[in-house]
Amino acid sequence: MKLETNNLIIDGIKTLLDVSPLYGNIVMHLVREIDYNEPNPLTLRWQHHQWYLVINPELVAIRFRNHNQVAAALSHEALHIIWQHPIRYAEIRQNNKMVDLGTDLAVNQYLPNDLDTIPDAITFQTINELYHLKLPEYQDSATYITLLSEATKNNQKENQPNRSSHVSWTTANESLDEAKAALKSVIKKATEDTKYFGRGEVASQVVQQLNEVILPKRHWKSLLRMGLSQTPDKKNPSRARFNRRQAYRLDLLGEIRQYSVSIVIFIDNSASISNRQASEFLANVRQITKQIDARIRIFSFDTQVHEVKNIKLWQRHAGGGTTFQIIFDTLILLKYSPLETMVVILTDGDGEKSIIQTKFKQVYWLLPAGKKLSILAPFGKVITL
Repeated sequence: MKLETNNLIIDGIKTLLDVSPLYGNIVMHLVREIDYNEPNPLTLRWQHHQWYLVINPELVAIRFRNHNQVAAALSHEALHIIWQHPIRYAEIRQNNKMVDLGTDLAVNQYLPNDLDTIPDAITFQTINELYHLKLPEYQDSATYITLLSEATKNNQKENQPNRSSHVSWTTANESLDEAKAALKSVIKKATEDTKYFGRGEVASQVVQQLNEVILPKRHWKSLLRMGLSQTPDKKNPSRARFNRRQAYRLDLLGEIRQYSVSIVIFIDNSASISNRQASEFLANVRQITKQIDARIRIFSFDTQVHEVKNIKLWQRHAGGGTTFQIIFDTLILLKYSPLETMVVILTDGDGEKSIIQTKFKQVYWLLPAGKKLSILAPFGKVITL
């Protein structure tokens, strides 16, 4: 490796450590390998039970003009790790080009502003020029891949950019669990390294994603129970419960606790919800109604709200768009108290971006894996199903 190229890479890492210590430390916890046969200047590869940052020095020298561009490219790889892309897209897919575009577009929105731009980086302008498609900002890669695939499925001959490929991620497919644990370990170690010195320039959405990866997760049902009042209004006798003091006496009645907090559940019925997602939402709602003793009322919503009288008999009819504000407007119309109401919203997160006007704070957003909430100022708890 030429001295100039070696200095370019070393200076790029130093610059990244100065501008964004979190991203820099993620890179530092990867094993580095030089491979002149690698078709990309930089890539992530799983081998020998470790994650490698593979570097092709010749391509680095050709593509990048200065160490600021190298630092930006390294932060790009760190963001792929934070969003778990090498794990999520390890499987070989037919539409790999859309995976390349969607994942790059998702992470390039969060590159540090103090660094130079990456030459030929995938941006919203790139996508608009190629496909005449205006995509929403700050969405998960899965959303972009779906939208891009829909836009190009009827025109397979469309010229596509000949940029970096992420085929090296498929190396993790044979040992996915081990590779996932190792990737999480890289993030945790890097986070520990930056605990006392700060993360540097990191967007709030990246911090939220970091927390989803490294913080221990509790099951959503236990989180709902924690939100309920711990002091019941009363205990009603019931034959559906054993008497806890004398469990062997089947003739004695047990008790059901009645909580002061009401639970109001809203199921997203918009057109963006697939039938499979709708079925999963319904299954989760049935679990709530069976396992939590509280006053529960259920509604479906898109741009309007409709009460679901019987969850077992409800049949879904796909609606239109999604409006979250209508949920909280409906709660006020129905005279629910913000202090005594737990709001549970099962949605794919795709709704308006504007700030929601509401006094309801005990709100639980239940989203499918990989989905993000669209509103600019999220409140309550966002939970992955």
